[in-house]
Amino acid sequence: MGRKSFFMTILMLLSVLLLLGMTKPLLAEPTLNGNAAVLLDPRSGQVIWEKNRDEKLHPASITKILTAIMAIESGKLNDIVTVSGNPPRVEGTRVYLEVGERITLRELVQAALIHSANDAALAIAEYLGGTEENFAQTMNKRAQELGALNSNFLNAHGLSEEGHYTTAYDMALISSYAISNGVFREIVETKVLPWEGKAWQANLINKNQMLWSYEGANGVKTGYTSEAKCTIVVSATRKGQTYLAVVLGSLGNNTWTDAEELLDYGFDNFQTLELTRPNEVIATLVLDQKNELELVAEKEFALSLPQSGNKQVESRLALKPIGHVVAKGQVVGEKIYSVNGQDVGAVNLVAKEQIKVTNLFNIIAYLIAGVYLLQIFWRIVKQWRNNKRNRNMFASSPRRLYRDF
Repeated sequence: MGRKSFFMTILMLLSVLLLLGMTKPLLAEPTLNGNAAVLLDPRSGQVIWEKNRDEKLHPASITKILTAIMAIESGKLNDIVTVSGNPPRVEGTRVYLEVGERITLRELVQAALIHSANDAALAIAEYLGGTEENFAQTMNKRAQELGALNSNFLNAHGLSEEGHYTTAYDMALISSYAISNGVFREIVETKVLPWEGKAWQANLINKNQMLWSYEGANGVKTGYTSEAKCTIVVSATRKGQTYLAVVLGSLGNNTWTDAEELLDYGFDNFQTLELTRPNEVIATLVLDQKNELELVAEKEFALSLPQSGNKQVESRLALKPIGHVVAKGQVVGEKIYSVNGQDVGAVNLVAKEQIKVTNLFNIIAYLIAGVYLLQIFWRIVKQWRNNKRNRNMFASSPRRLYRDF
């Protein structure tokens, strides 16, 4: 081999090695240390990746996500809460609330989410539920409504108790719902919050380190107990795409790398396809010669699809029977989406305006009902006349007898 050929061969080998080093494996599966995990597209509810998604585990302080969104939705954030004797005695991270201290519900939510304060979470529960036990029952009911069917909450702060558990998928559902609330998002995005409590004044530093270290990170909550180990729910947005990662049962710094690997997997390998926008007209139904019913999307719907490979996205309408009056906003069906023949989600279709349907069937039904009512009315009148005739005959008989006598 000549010197020129030798150098050309070396150059080609170096080029191949360089390309291999620069090329990221397509759709490389995450390798996590945590016991359970879910990567979710919160816009569609689509699970992008999962590991032991339904395994029941201790949640630790990510419990406070549900506590906080319930407090926000109560509409009482400006209420003044008087702290009872219980919050100051709670274990773990605190903002050192004192008995009788008066503080707004909003400040308690901020302390629970940003500083992970257990005393603040307990004060929220007692104010909204009367007792923590009552509030926990409401938490479970709300979780069920959100589709979190494999969770059971016994307290508002997340300290480990036997029977207090959740799953990675359930926490993804709860957190996805929570970050759709603007007030919640504003709080969990806050990195530093000045705190002026009765017994303690400080700057509360958000315990979610990914707000500083991960591009696009905008929430939501971390947790730790010896039983639960490290838990985290984190969301991030880049170029209009948002992903939500949940990790349960991780250890130390592995928690951050687990969450980062999940989010990287989403951003590097998937693209968001917007399929419907809120109030977009999806279909028009011709009800009769005079009436048409426009169906609009109840909310936005988007899908995360792999950036590579063939993808055939299809949709179909599934409509419900409607009466002769359709109210504005009434759900009359859904638009179902599928990818490569597999259903992946749906969006409700609602009536754009109220409309009254008059067709031949309705006219016939009205006529039959009218004839039936006329028959009933005629029978009542006939019976009334007969009764009146009988009364007149009975009333005239004594007079004739009297005259004859």
